[in-house]
Amino acid sequence: VPVGMHPAHVVVSPDGRLAYVTNGGDNTVSVIDTSAQRLVATIPVGKFPHGLRISPDGKQVYVANLKGGTVSVIDTASQKEVGKIPAGKGPAQVGFTPDGSLVFVSLSEENAVAVIDPATRQVIRKVAVGTVPIQLYVTPDSRTLLVANQGTPRKPGKTVSMIDVESFKVTTTVTTGAGAHGVVVDGEGRYAYVTNTYANSVSVIDVKDRKVVKTVSVGKGPNGISVTP
Repeated sequence: VPVGMHPAHVVVSPDGRLAYVTNGGDNTVSVIDTSAQRLVATIPVGKFPHGLRISPDGKQVYVANLKGGTVSVIDTASQKEVGKIPAGKGPAQVGFTPDGSLVFVSLSEENAVAVIDPATRQVIRKVAVGTVPIQLYVTPDSRTLLVANQGTPRKPGKTVSMIDVESFKVTTTVTTGAGAHGVVVDGEGRYAYVTNTYANSVSVIDVKDRKVVKTVSVGKGPNGISVTP
């Protein structure tokens, strides 16, 4: 399906009917009808959109505009941008708590995570994490946020910051492999999986024990990661 320039991330609506694709090269989000396999909308957003996630209720899409310093809010009923939230430097990815009460945005150029109240569309605080945070994911119980700290090729990050969602404090820093980039948590909240881009591996973290229990060698430069429901 033809979309825009430099497509980056893809997310699918909860009902499986639509897919949303960020196009970093032309500052748009493409909307695809998954059954017809055709483009149904092109939505202008901020500069260099990258990571995006759909709200748990399916009503909004939040898009991290990497070079714009903002997060775009898309209304899924009208397929239009209805807000643009100033977030900070280098927003790379967004994540919702499963209950929809909070949104988190990794700020790759601030070494921090911004916390957004979706009701007011305001940043309510920032939490310092490791160097160049990229992807983030909240556990199913909405209690812990995991943030993968990639670092740079010259100075790779090797950690995942685990943040307590109630206190907004980093409670544990787990050492993974070089270039921790993608992170996802399984549906039961038992394991987190982290791609180590510079180490060509995936770290498996026991969420309860907060430690790596296995390292799996994979192909070159692993990036995003997902688990089946």
